[in-house]
Amino acid sequence: MENSRRGATVSVCMIVKNEEKVLDRALSGLSFADEIVIADTGSEDGTKKIAARYTDKIYDFQWTDDFAAARNFVFSKGSSDYLMWLDADDVVTAENAEKLSEWKAEACADTLYCLYDAAFDESGKPSFSYYRERAVRNCPLARWNGFVHECIAPFGKIERSDIRIEHRPLPGKQKKGRNLEIYRKQLQRGKEFNARERFYYGRELIFNGFKEEGIAIIKSMLTMPDAFYVNCIEGLRTIAETEISRGRRAEAKQAYLQSFLFGEPRAGALNGLGKLAMANGNYREAEFWFEAALNCRDHTDEGDFERPEERGLIPYLELTVCRWRLNDTSGAEKAHLAAAAIAPEHPSVQYNKRFFDGLRH
Repeated sequence: MENSRRGATVSVCMIVKNEEKVLDRALSGLSFADEIVIADTGSEDGTKKIAARYTDKIYDFQWTDDFAAARNFVFSKGSSDYLMWLDADDVVTAENAEKLSEWKAEACADTLYCLYDAAFDESGKPSFSYYRERAVRNCPLARWNGFVHECIAPFGKIERSDIRIEHRPLPGKQKKGRNLEIYRKQLQRGKEFNARERFYYGRELIFNGFKEEGIAIIKSMLTMPDAFYVNCIEGLRTIAETEISRGRRAEAKQAYLQSFLFGEPRAGALNGLGKLAMANGNYREAEFWFEAALNCRDHTDEGDFERPEERGLIPYLELTVCRWRLNDTSGAEKAHLAAAAIAPEHPSVQYNKRFFDGLRH
């Protein structure tokens, strides 16, 4: 599937509905795009008028409670060498638009992964990022799957880049319960969920308050032959955090430990075990888990939803407390200084700085 000529073209493909508040922001950053294709699923505001300022390729698509169907439709209208997806509340900064232009000039991959910045800290820096397939070669393999949490199975030559797309939804935009409603409609139609669908369905149940049912669904996913190990690890972390919210610490610890059966321990689980040990007053055990978290690898390129602070800032902050409780003043201050080197303005770092400064006066 090698591209034999220099300089590829890119179609940015979007599905939209009632996005007049953010669409101009998204479309104005697409200087790298050779084509913009819009599928509107029933807007009742000025979405189409805004889209028309940037493209004449605007199509109506009747919504069928199936995100993959909508994305496959809009992909079918793209005519460039590559098809790139974007949501209306995503932002491509000028820096990343330039990187995409540079990538186009030498493009030879079939699947391009970019970082998706999904959350930001107080200073505006990304606090939660993960890789997503972002642009794929325009060919029959460029197909979306999954009626919710849809994805494209990677194919051909895969490239992971440092190009970033920012997810910037407006406050209150999230439609609580929408995805859960779609899952339940599919069940009513007799749909049999595969392992990936059960993973996301279980999470939606938990996030919408149906904790017992959600835990059961995720547990049923763990034994399925098509279960993805990363989903199993993340699913067990979700179970553990849910059990903690229910005051069931022993069950939470069991879920964290069970995640080790599916792959190399993740920092999130190790921090969780450390916090459980602290809650029980077992500071020596907690120290062990937090030190282990510091030695974890970044698993983002495997598809994990990881936060960098789980491998640095969080365990250092907790080690400060644990070592102080263990009468290791020197070790506690060493952990504090390591945390301060990462995030000097963090409220906990500032509190600890005042504390240690006070000991010296």
